[in-house]
Amino acid sequence: MTQTLAGADIRGYYHALGISIPVWAGTNASVSCFADPDAHHHGDRDPSCSINLQHGAWHCHGCGAAGGAYDAATARGYTARAAIDLMVSHGLIERRAKPLNARAAAGRSPARRANPAEQRAHRPRLAITELDVRHWQAALTEQTQLIAKLTRGRGWLYSTMHELGLGCDAGRVTIPVRDRDRRLVGLLRYQPWPKHGQAKMLAAPGSRRALLPHPAAEPSTEILLVEGEPDMIAARSRDIPAIAVPGAETWRPEWAPLFTGREVTIIMDCDPEGRRAAERIAQDLHGLAAARVLDIAPDRRDGYDLTDLLLDHPRLGKEILR
Repeated sequence: MTQTLAGADIRGYYHALGISIPVWAGTNASVSCFADPDAHHHGDRDPSCSINLQHGAWHCHGCGAAGGAYDAATARGYTARAAIDLMVSHGLIERRAKPLNARAAAGRSPARRANPAEQRAHRPRLAITELDVRHWQAALTEQTQLIAKLTRGRGWLYSTMHELGLGCDAGRVTIPVRDRDRRLVGLLRYQPWPKHGQAKMLAAPGSRRALLPHPAAEPSTEILLVEGEPDMIAARSRDIPAIAVPGAETWRPEWAPLFTGREVTIIMDCDPEGRRAAERIAQDLHGLAAARVLDIAPDRRDGYDLTDLLLDHPRLGKEILR
């Protein structure tokens, strides 16, 4: 098994693989089997797989599959090269040069990290198609009880769901992710009411986690930047021009220029991770946009979020931006 470096971002690594780690997990996290879910009853609805958050090893007590962080990536469809790149980018391992003989070494430069273009080239291809998205969107229109429950329990309007291309598949809400040219680059599967140990959000293999919607698709000069796609949907259902950061630990500094010249209000979840993320985002936006952090409940640390706030205040709308 590969030795994991101290300080490795194990949570972030598994999140990038589309495997959500419960926030309350300590040394070991229980998740649904990602190696062979079809080998389990009901897709392993009661999680039987354990991930060690210190070194990244995992073991499914149901089907017997096991391995290290590298094996988790290959089980999710990553190529060997893409798995290594992902491990390097999250600090699990260091990239090492291949052994060279003396003559070759004299004419070669030291090994370097793969650049983003190389990482994209080795990322597994997204198996989801536009036809799938339209099929699931049509399926949602028939789920009137689910739509009503999402409206009551999450504050989502169907018009907003339709605008964002949301659908329904196997009991989860499907959320397509698109780039600035509206090309499909990922698909999320959201469970609004997960059972104990069940992941709220799963990403289809090959998905790219990105800002949603892409800032280029939002013409407003006043933007609300929120933590997570569900909060974004709730905000847009109140006609608030919101854009979602995939999660508290997923913000990328290279996204900051996309907000140049805008007024950005940042609302992250009320917990230490969310507050640290908000400050980090504000720092990256400094000099590019007029950014301010809005802590919606300074006395709370329990993950109270924008959706909770909007449900508590049914008339709250765009004034939150001022």
